[in-house]
Amino acid sequence: MSVPMLKLEGLKKSYGAKRALRGLDLEVPDNEIMALLGPTGAGKSSTLLSAAGLLSLEAGKVFLAGRDVTDIDPSGRDVSIVFEGFNLLPVLDVKDNIAFALRSPTYREDEAEIKVRVGRTAELLRISHLLDRDVDTLSGGERQRVAIARALVRRPKMFLLDEPLSALDLKLREGLRAELRQIHRQHRSTMLYATHDYHGAIAIADRLAIIEGGVVQQTGTIDDIIALPANMRVGKLIGSPSMAFFEASISDGSVLIPGGKQRLPIGTFGVVGPAAGRKVLLGAWPEDIEVGPAGAAGANDGSVYAVDNRGFERAVQINSTAGSFRKVVPSELVFKQGDACSFRITSGFLFDGENGSRISHLGGKAR
Repeated sequence: MSVPMLKLEGLKKSYGAKRALRGLDLEVPDNEIMALLGPTGAGKSSTLLSAAGLLSLEAGKVFLAGRDVTDIDPSGRDVSIVFEGFNLLPVLDVKDNIAFALRSPTYREDEAEIKVRVGRTAELLRISHLLDRDVDTLSGGERQRVAIARALVRRPKMFLLDEPLSALDLKLREGLRAELRQIHRQHRSTMLYATHDYHGAIAIADRLAIIEGGVVQQTGTIDDIIALPANMRVGKLIGSPSMAFFEASISDGSVLIPGGKQRLPIGTFGVVGPAAGRKVLLGAWPEDIEVGPAGAAGANDGSVYAVDNRGFERAVQINSTAGSFRKVVPSELVFKQGDACSFRITSGFLFDGENGSRISHLGGKAR
């Protein structure tokens, strides 16, 4: 089994009374882009700062390429970090900002090599025409490219990218994500990319690590996670729209939702042991919920709360007695706010109503 490029074991960190990392574990394989996906305050930045050696930990260990670097200074870890803020030096022009690390005592290179590396990196990020400019004359997107170039030029063991594109507009974000993927393909570099943006995470990453509450909840490819989410937290953070949750009960061998007409046989969930009376939630990806006109036989009743037009498609929010959900539907399926409708759940998951852990999942489509 190959040694991961980055391995974090039991990281703990608090800021006053707030616990940022609660025994966090994570492995990032070599030559892989892993997205650390989670909401604001989940512990993403603290994880990256710990990996870089820029945070004093209360407990835990950091390994880089199999080497324990927990007590090694940042300069000895051979990683590059890019923050959401550009952190450029205003007294230097673009080329000297990019070359800054290569002229440091730790990574000093001769000027001929620096010129070659800066030129190649600038060309890769399409900023060659900016090399002689002062950084305070650049746009936000140009500054972010310079900040990324400054990290890339050094060719470290690993790149740590902390929300590097979140301040940019959609077109710039998409362009830079494509360029980061190209850099990865060309140099087989290892990257840990922290973001709260689901679409950005699945666009750039080979695998995802879902973080919430200072703990990694689940890691895997997007297909793996959709097929078997570990818990409700994962369901709420994955997808756009994300997973829908309904109050549910188990009775007479079926899973029912309040006010619903659909009976989902308990056997298709693979639930083992006594389940009747247990407090459960039924989770379903929006893609596994069929929405149609009101009154459909064997379907659940709902009402259209909101409609969000998106050109060729539209997103609707459906409310029901058991819960609400959002779903993207084709534009030809015409709904107006306040319309009655029906919905059927074709596949889903059962979660513990107390702790949110997954109990089981449907093995096939519901009848």
